[in-house]
Amino acid sequence: MQPWQPLGKHRFRVEEDLVFVIAQGEIDADEIISLCEHVFQIYKKYGHVYEIVDATAGGTMSAEARRRNAEWLRRNPFQVLAVVFGASGLLRTVFSLMTNALRLLGRTEIQTHFVASEAEARAFVAHHRITPPKSPTP
Repeated sequence: MQPWQPLGKHRFRVEEDLVFVIAQGEIDADEIISLCEHVFQIYKKYGHVYEIVDATAGGTMSAEARRRNAEWLRRNPFQVLAVVFGASGLLRTVFSLMTNALRLLGRTEIQTHFVASEAEARAFVAHHRITPPKSPTP
């Protein structure tokens, strides 16, 4: 497990095929692109990647960040199983709308699941590690 790394006002760490993110407020364009690049590196290494997001103190994503994120994902298709805990109802809605839009606009497959706690998120990932997702075809 790597140490925590800053990501603007957020932070993350890599735990083999898992990227754990602690969100702190709104995520801007540079932060989301940097996160995408880190997650993509793990995907390239393992052929799959899991992401756990602690959204307890998280916020939304700026319009510029959503636009740049969509552009980046169209150029770099991959599959992510994301598990989010601590998200408010509004944040859950925003995450769901965004991931559905990204799925429709590109070749990236982002599956997002919401749970109540970090323990539930880790259990969810452990269960899905039994049969890792297949890589999308470019």
